[in-house]
Amino acid sequence: MKKINYILIAVAALCLVTACNKKKQTREEQIEEFRSMLTASDTTQMLQICDNAMELLKGKKIDEVIASLNEYNDSTRELLPLSDSMKKSLKRRFKLFPVLDYRREYYSFMLEGCNDVKYKVTFATSEQSGTGEAPTTMFMFNPVKVDGEWKLCVKAPEKEVDEEHL
Repeated sequence: MKKINYILIAVAALCLVTACNKKKQTREEQIEEFRSMLTASDTTQMLQICDNAMELLKGKKIDEVIASLNEYNDSTRELLPLSDSMKKSLKRRFKLFPVLDYRREYYSFMLEGCNDVKYKVTFATSEQSGTGEAPTTMFMFNPVKVDGEWKLCVKAPEKEVDEEHL
């Protein structure tokens, strides 16, 4: 019996030492690992949900888009419904700056909950602006991959973005 106890203690100690010696991944290593698991299908799916949302906005279906959006909690790795204040803010934004036309500027994969899809949005005609050029603004989505499925989230101003593309 003592022999079994010693073996169990030795195994537990070995597990503890191994766990303590595991090196925590750097952010760059986490990004590289996430990107290595993605497929061409991931890119297609991710861009399709973002482009579909932009088409709905162009068709003035603001409520439908807002209903499909989520927020992502990095610490718990869960999708959350948009807060009422975020819904109001987005509705106001899309009414003040309607999507007359759009062009995808770039997209970037970083982590499960931190990806960028940035659009240049034309919100008025050149005639309306009086400057000869159609005014534009930018809008960004944060598509996230949760349980193997891409979900559409908003990119909050305080969230990290891929600095290479700014």
